[in-house]
Amino acid sequence: MNSEYQHVLRRLKEERERRNLTQRLLCYNMKMLQSHYSRAESGSKRFSYNEIKGLCTSDVDVLYVFTGKKSGERQEFVEQRDCSPEEILCFLNTVYILIKAMKPSDKKGASYGEIRSQLEYLQYGNENRGVKDNIFYCVRNREDYTQQKMADELGVDIKKLRELENGRILPDSEMIWKMYDLFRVSPAFMLEDTKGLWRELNYVLDMLDEKDRECMIRILQEEHRLLQG
Repeated sequence: MNSEYQHVLRRLKEERERRNLTQRLLCYNMKMLQSHYSRAESGSKRFSYNEIKGLCTSDVDVLYVFTGKKSGERQEFVEQRDCSPEEILCFLNTVYILIKAMKPSDKKGASYGEIRSQLEYLQYGNENRGVKDNIFYCVRNREDYTQQKMADELGVDIKKLRELENGRILPDSEMIWKMYDLFRVSPAFMLEDTKGLWRELNYVLDMLDEKDRECMIRILQEEHRLLQG
């Protein structure tokens, strides 16, 4: 196990305790035995993709668990419950496109550059289950890696990478973290996690200065109105 992955598990335990959640309660969401959860939280096994999907339905901030990033979760421009994952991805794409087009001052440059880096994964689209559009294939293709180099980067053999690229197996919790750590692919995107995508939207909005944030929110409000018809 990668030693850096231990930070993911530490933040998971921190979030669980902060939310006053027992392992047993999380096991209900994740549909797993408590003994298996305990082993996974301690690092002796990995959480499966579907178990992490279950974690996304709990109060745990899964985006923070995998990335260490927290948002203020401000929701003044639209209620998250009114948005589908596809709509939130549209909002994130709008932020990404506009930030790329902006020429911020030196004072804004570092944080706005971080926003661009945070949202680069959006170029992969939302079709990450088909062969040609599989997120592992898309990342490898963009990086111009051979399968061997990609497998080496992820710490797996080529056979497992091929299984991942063809959607025959799903990434476990450590693999989801590696895709973020190495290539900045959002865990919320890989997990199709509505709450995680919403937190990510709030995170990038919080990085804007107040004037640009207010302007961006007005644009997103209009986008929401148009999408709702």
